[in-house]
Amino acid sequence: MPQHHEDTGHYQGKIPIFFSDTLAKFNFGQGHPFNLERFAWFMNLLEKAGLSDRLEKHSLVPATVDDLKLVHSDTYLAYIDHLKNINGRLTMDTPVNSNVTEVQSLIVGSGLQAAQLVLDKGGAAHTFGGLHHAGPDYGEGFCLYNDVAVTAKALVERHGQKKIMVFDTDAHQGNGTMDIFYDDPRVLFISIHQDPRTLYPGRGFVHEIGSGEGTGYTVNIPIPPYSSNSQYERALDEIFTPLVKEFEPDVIIRNGGSDPYHGDDLTILGLDYDGLNMVGRKVREAALDGPGACDKQIDMMVSGYGDLVIYGWLALFCGIEGLDDIDYKKLAPTEYRRPGGYTQEKLDDITEEMLVALKKELEEYWNCF
Repeated sequence: MPQHHEDTGHYQGKIPIFFSDTLAKFNFGQGHPFNLERFAWFMNLLEKAGLSDRLEKHSLVPATVDDLKLVHSDTYLAYIDHLKNINGRLTMDTPVNSNVTEVQSLIVGSGLQAAQLVLDKGGAAHTFGGLHHAGPDYGEGFCLYNDVAVTAKALVERHGQKKIMVFDTDAHQGNGTMDIFYDDPRVLFISIHQDPRTLYPGRGFVHEIGSGEGTGYTVNIPIPPYSSNSQYERALDEIFTPLVKEFEPDVIIRNGGSDPYHGDDLTILGLDYDGLNMVGRKVREAALDGPGACDKQIDMMVSGYGDLVIYGWLALFCGIEGLDDIDYKKLAPTEYRRPGGYTQEKLDDITEEMLVALKKELEEYWNCF
């Protein structure tokens, strides 16, 4: 079992993070909910937290066309080039221009770099990725290229890894990643997200479990709106952790940022900073301890909306890296929980019903249910 290192996080040596000032050029246009400055602000927050000496910063190498073709069709990539040349749009919220294609290509490239790093050295590597709404021949939801899927496919087809787990903790379900691997048993895709009846993209119901040879290898955990730390923790303990132990992945890719936080501008979930930290810790424990532990993790953290994104990112980051000495809440503004939602008893009942239904869908394919 890998050793725990209190002074540098749970992996040996410094913490690899892939960052470039070019990311701050990510510009969807004035008024778009995706805040451009978040990347630089987060790096400054890590410095404020006293983590500068613990970080190993890596520059970014853009993905090539061959990299993108691992998951995207030739026709789709040609369409992106066309839209770029005319400053067009994939959807109303997803403009396409040379700036956006450049930055998203760098994000995809950083996933590939992180994959090589964790295969060479083990441990965890961090990127500002998670463009999970881009599918084989479509893009939407701010996503042109799917860095999560490109990284997973490269691990299998270029690096000879047999089993990859993608754990999507973004509040919005990862429809693009799901569609890319829906019939592929080499990639176990698990998504925990706000009930799709209440949030874009309206995908990710418990009955969506894959097709063909991939049946059972897509797992959707639709969590009720306003769910708090306790409902999330139960879902992870009853679904995610048992599946890690049974599947025994070679590499875990986690993607998702701060948008399950109760103060997010686009979602209505109920995690606080401790809840986000708990999600990170659960993934760390799965990667490090007991059956299924692989000591190889790629962490992608791009999502979240509003003024509090970077503080949620810090809570997640500390959980992933086991940084128990960092007071992430002290560095954040005072938490204010918005009113509304269900009682905890009602949330427990809805979560129980969902978990029972999900296990029934999966029990034919997994021994742990």
